[in-house]
Amino acid sequence: MKILRLSRFWRLAIGLLFLGVGQRLLFTGAISPVIVEEGLSLILTLFSLLFLIIGIVLIFPITIWFYRQYRSDKRLNHTILIYLFSAILCGILIGGLGQVLYDHTSLEYGHVKIAIWAFTTIVQTFLKVILSYSLVSIYKALPIKSRVDQLRLPVLVSMLIVAFCLAIAVWFPILGSFVLSIGDALILIFTLYYFIYFTKENADEKTA
Repeated sequence: MKILRLSRFWRLAIGLLFLGVGQRLLFTGAISPVIVEEGLSLILTLFSLLFLIIGIVLIFPITIWFYRQYRSDKRLNHTILIYLFSAILCGILIGGLGQVLYDHTSLEYGHVKIAIWAFTTIVQTFLKVILSYSLVSIYKALPIKSRVDQLRLPVLVSMLIVAFCLAIAVWFPILGSFVLSIGDALILIFTLYYFIYFTKENADEKTA
């Protein structure tokens, strides 16, 4: 069985963490009144860009390597397209639902915004776990559909982590947003690690 080199895996893991924190720093620096009032917006933006650059430098070569190695597998492009389509469609549907709730119910805008944000985060996490499972299946030359039962534990653990992070984010918005970003990155890291190193497969499951 092919096993991803640990050095490459941990570069990917660290890159995901840097990307997650960098995105959150950029977002917080742009919208937080406290940051703006204290004149820290520029500093936070510079730090976020530094984190994003480091994350991209770590992840981009691995992405190119993976695509070149496995682009002959027709499932790769299908998996990526299905993920992108699902993410965009869910975003549109959830956003439309939020608009309907705001226009036709007595719910306040702030409550609708939080609910839509939480639901979107949960759906995105679910899609990312499925994407991770699919990419690892392609990497290991294993079938995807016949092994979906292996998704149960990662999905359950991911939903629990996201729910915990969302609860913190609701009560402590600035702190919670960082926790959510780090939690999202950790979910991806541990999901990939679980499917690569812990799940077992039979020799007759190989697709190639």
